[in-house]
Amino acid sequence: MKTLLIFTFFLISGPVGCFDVIGYMGRIVKIYCKHQQYGQNEKYFCKKGTDECINVQRENTWVHKERVSLYNSNQDFTVIYKNLSLQDSGSYQCGETGRWGNDVELKVKRGPICSCPSAVTGFLGETLTINCSSPEEFKSNAKSFHKLNGQVVTKVINRTWSQINRFSMSEDSEVVSVKIRDVKEEDKGDYYCAAWNSEKLVSYFSYYTSIQLQVTVTSPATTTPSGEYSSKHSVCPSFIVIITVCVCVALLLISVSALIFFTLRHKKTQDSAFMNRQCGANHANMDMDLVYQNLKPNKNQSVSIYESLDPITTEPESEY
Repeated sequence: MKTLLIFTFFLISGPVGCFDVIGYMGRIVKIYCKHQQYGQNEKYFCKKGTDECINVQRENTWVHKERVSLYNSNQDFTVIYKNLSLQDSGSYQCGETGRWGNDVELKVKRGPICSCPSAVTGFLGETLTINCSSPEEFKSNAKSFHKLNGQVVTKVINRTWSQINRFSMSEDSEVVSVKIRDVKEEDKGDYYCAAWNSEKLVSYFSYYTSIQLQVTVTSPATTTPSGEYSSKHSVCPSFIVIITVCVCVALLLISVSALIFFTLRHKKTQDSAFMNRQCGANHANMDMDLVYQNLKPNKNQSVSIYESLDPITTEPESEY
């Protein structure tokens, strides 16, 4: 493979252009390569200095290899590079074997937007509005809205096509707004907002925002005054899951703590009531003992009284 690539590069004739392509981590770039000497030979896309290559020979045919897909037409060939990582940055070449080649410098950036798709829910029969904030690098570039179909992304609408069927689009330098009327089940899927950058020999779409659209029949709890939903404040699903789990754990801990507190309090109340009953019983017993002792006859006192009542026999005898 390496020998073939070296042989291929040495057989390239004509000028070789160099172009910068900007992509974002977790997103997609779609590159169009063309040349004045475009012919029928095999087309290739290779990372320079490595053996990472993918080739396509037949026209109007897609070839897929891991995260890279090629399509060969009779005018240019298309390269789709999906799920970009920072390690994908580097020098590439797209071209035609033995005829021409264009050098491409791929620059993968983190971007100001989270790498996970924004979750958006659409409701059957209603109107949905999706807003995408534009990166600083592409504020002056033309924007468009695309949908992922299998391994290929296809354009749905752009500013030139201001309205197509149920889709309409408007944009300014900072925000792209796409409105979907009469939402249907078939609308669910993965969508992207993209910026277009056109050069003479190399042009590309940079897909900077990913939207995961879900469709349901349940009516929304809250909507905007116009009955629309905006994805501008959408949150990554992983973040939502983390928040939900944290809230559930906090509620569980509060419930357990409250249960333990009330259990201990109830036990303490029962113990206090029991002690009060014991003390009351003891006081009652003591009072009964005192009453009994007061009512018990004194034998010595009775004898004394009896003795005081005996007749004094010596006194009459003395008179006699």
